[in-house]
Amino acid sequence: MILIIADKDDTHADAVIECLRKCNVRFFRLNVDVESLRETWLTRNNLGWNLRSRAGSLELDSVCSVWCRKASVHIDSSFRDTEDNGFRIWRGEWNRALFGMYNYLSNVYWLNSLRNATLADNKFYQSIAASSVDLNYPDFLTSNDKEQLDGFIRRHGDVVIKFLSQDMYEVDGEMKGIYVNKIKEKDINAFENIGENPITLQRYIDKKFEVRYTFVGGEHFVCRIDSQLSRRASIDWRRYDLKNTPHTIIDPSEEIKQKVCALMGYLSLDYGALDFIVDKFDNWWFLEVNSTGQWLWIEDLCGLNISDAIAMRLVYGGRDSLRSGR
Repeated sequence: MILIIADKDDTHADAVIECLRKCNVRFFRLNVDVESLRETWLTRNNLGWNLRSRAGSLELDSVCSVWCRKASVHIDSSFRDTEDNGFRIWRGEWNRALFGMYNYLSNVYWLNSLRNATLADNKFYQSIAASSVDLNYPDFLTSNDKEQLDGFIRRHGDVVIKFLSQDMYEVDGEMKGIYVNKIKEKDINAFENIGENPITLQRYIDKKFEVRYTFVGGEHFVCRIDSQLSRRASIDWRRYDLKNTPHTIIDPSEEIKQKVCALMGYLSLDYGALDFIVDKFDNWWFLEVNSTGQWLWIEDLCGLNISDAIAMRLVYGGRDSLRSGR
């Protein structure tokens, strides 16, 4: 049995589940959004753990592999600002029960364990990992010292501001993310010397094109993104201008593939969505890896069978776990 932990609106989970259905593989989907959890029943007693929802039931002892897209109770915009103490207690108790369940499953196969994924998603740790496997990584600075920030901008000229967290924010009734932007020294004139949060600046690399590199259990799915053909997406392709941003399948050099494998091994990840810049001299620059990164738009535009690869990794990773007695 494969346990998939997501939320009710997760289309990536939908895609992998469709692949599992085609192969007649048994799975149980646990949605951890508020609406779904209100119709989910969890029991832990001396007989073990049981989950039950309107879609079916699951004994945790039958699970051979786990894919976790969302670990804790997922709060959408309608619950984000609630001050209700009863809801806070409800959410807190659910989260503690969920993490107790995850610990119980620690000896089965996970497509990225929570412990490894949490550490691997830390951008500072990623910079250490990239250096250890000899991947180019742009010079960066994280600081709330204005003098240090000014000096970094003067030293590099073209820099971008990046955010270590990738939360969504409501703007005019719409949920939006904060993207990478170029900044100059004058842009931080209002930055105070006291009380500011640290910000992260990174040297800007002139791009020939960008790459979304999806790694699944040793398989490489690599997509070239010609973001420089779009003014809107040229600094950060996540502003999505798909009709003016060609996406094509590429086959990177064996050297790059080996370095990616080494990086994923260093981070102890079986799945990752990596971002690269390729400069005008064809040098590859690693930017980051997301242990739960998205891929469906790549699949739709290029035909790369990433969902199938994830489904099969869950199947065979679980079988390997059973054979090893885990």
